[in-house]
Amino acid sequence: MSQGALDRTTFETIEAYVLDRMSASERAAFEERMAADAGLRKEVALQQEHIRAVELGGFLRTLQQAGQAYAAPASGGRWPRLWRYAAMVAVILAAAAWWLARTPVNEQLYAEHFRPDPGLPVAMGVTDDPVFADAMVSYKEGKYAEARAKWSPLLQMEPMNDTLRFYIASAWLNEGRVAEALPMLEGVAAEEASAFRDRARWYLFLARIRTGVTGEALAMPLDDDPVYGERVRRIKQRLAP
Repeated sequence: MSQGALDRTTFETIEAYVLDRMSASERAAFEERMAADAGLRKEVALQQEHIRAVELGGFLRTLQQAGQAYAAPASGGRWPRLWRYAAMVAVILAAAAWWLARTPVNEQLYAEHFRPDPGLPVAMGVTDDPVFADAMVSYKEGKYAEARAKWSPLLQMEPMNDTLRFYIASAWLNEGRVAEALPMLEGVAAEEASAFRDRARWYLFLARIRTGVTGEALAMPLDDDPVYGERVRRIKQRLAP
């Protein structure tokens, strides 16, 4: 694999592999390709790091807070700190059990299956627009409102741009403002030519479940989707009366 910016097709293939959006045959073929291409393996590892950073950010913050509490000075030496740390873990587990007991199943399913889209690598050269790239950096840093503010003027100039609509919707989702994401997800999900259509349909499915529009979610024909079908079927089974 040559050095330099990734082309769009290669990036999307890597992304599909990392996010488990490939069929078994596609995955096997891609892994054969990786075995013979050290540069490609490096790019895949880089994208895996990006995604782990996004998905584990909240968990790491929780661990960091627990670690700070453990490391804080305490009278009586190390054992009091250990007991305090154990108590904090117990509180976290109890809170999780309480949440599961009281949270409606649709919200549980959304929390279990939603993973933020990691965004586009800003160095891949898919756009020459520095404003778009700057907004993508904000998005990848978790500054979702800032990213939306930077992308919104671009969308006013290109209201049918599927990349902008998908990532503005993703920013809404990542902020927990699911209802605001629905209109853009619906638009992108309806565009058969869009490179973001499949992802938009998956996120739309989850968003409809989260907002309680389960009838519309259950009616979406995603059961046989090669990437999301298994997860969709499991979710529908949980929602079945």
